[in-house]
Amino acid sequence: MADRRNVLLIESELRSRDYVRGALSRLGYEVVVAESGVEGIGRFTPRIFHLVIVDLNLPDMDGLEVLRKIKRLSSETAVIVLSSNSDVGDAVKALRLGAADYLLKPLEDTAVIDHAICRIANAETLETQNREYREELERRNRELRDHVELLQQDHQAGRLLQQHLLPRTPYRYPGGIEAAYRLVPSLYLSGDFVDYGLFGGRFVAFYLTDVSGHGVSSALVTALIKNSIMHELRERSLFVQQERLGTDLLDILSMINRELLSTRLEKHASMFVGVVDTKTDQLHYAVAGQVPMPALLTDEGAEWLPGKGRPLGLFEQGDWSVLCAKLPAKWCLVTCSDGVLELLRGDLLKREEQLLQAIQRSCGDLDALCAELHVDTSDALPDDVTILTLRQG
Repeated sequence: MADRRNVLLIESELRSRDYVRGALSRLGYEVVVAESGVEGIGRFTPRIFHLVIVDLNLPDMDGLEVLRKIKRLSSETAVIVLSSNSDVGDAVKALRLGAADYLLKPLEDTAVIDHAICRIANAETLETQNREYREELERRNRELRDHVELLQQDHQAGRLLQQHLLPRTPYRYPGGIEAAYRLVPSLYLSGDFVDYGLFGGRFVAFYLTDVSGHGVSSALVTALIKNSIMHELRERSLFVQQERLGTDLLDILSMINRELLSTRLEKHASMFVGVVDTKTDQLHYAVAGQVPMPALLTDEGAEWLPGKGRPLGLFEQGDWSVLCAKLPAKWCLVTCSDGVLELLRGDLLKREEQLLQAIQRSCGDLDALCAELHVDTSDALPDDVTILTLRQG
């Protein structure tokens, strides 16, 4: 890097040379003098001089050519040109070639030189700051790109994990019951989750849960719910005795409620959990803040199931209750997360009415319902969308 106190002065006139050298010396600069263009070019070294002052009227060559050669050797070196000719054309040419300033001779006021040096110093300081800002911005951008890439990798891993935790769809159980779902996250990961399984060769248990919020934290809570239920199933024999189905359902809700409260993640969840008894053709179910309610579709049409209950993770005690519905030979149960309602228009009651009509028109067929609601073709979903269907006949 050039020494900021070294100046190369290329000037053939003795009076002007001594005047400029004296003014620069008083400012604390070390001045090296060259009396011709050839000598000046020969003395110039970029890493020694950070400023060059050159007269345009040199005895051996045009000062503009000296300026051009110096700029070619070091474009960052500041050059001030001196001229006894007040022709504006010379000034324009010099500035176009990269001169930092243009001073007219004779120089009779050192303040002119002081101001020129000050402007160059300020410009260099600003350029240095801008360069440092650019370098810092580039560094931060590189870090941001690295963080984004790492975040994308984490999201990809999380998505693969969440997909691995989900059940196969569709899945057919003995007795002709088919379970299927469509889960479309609004972000990379979903706060919705579904699961189902066969117990005791007779009971098909299932649930749909919708965790508050979006993204990674909500997706992690769905994994927590899945793990908690699986742990409970390993520890106890759930959903294997008809007379204990209601107790088992309430135990599941109470356990998840305790888990969410204990994590202090400020997350709550809605859930619909149920069991189909294939021997008695009965649906046992419980509701925890589920909106919209599940719809039961039969030959008589589609209707919302009754029931209510507090969401999980908000209250120490829930008011959940277990209800029972008799199932005909042919039926379809459709459960949706509240994100489905965001695909419809109007107030809540109108949206629920539109959804119930869409369920009836689709005859409970998952693909037909998703097509009517534009689940797979919406550009941007405001919320996670999940539809779970169980059907028989």
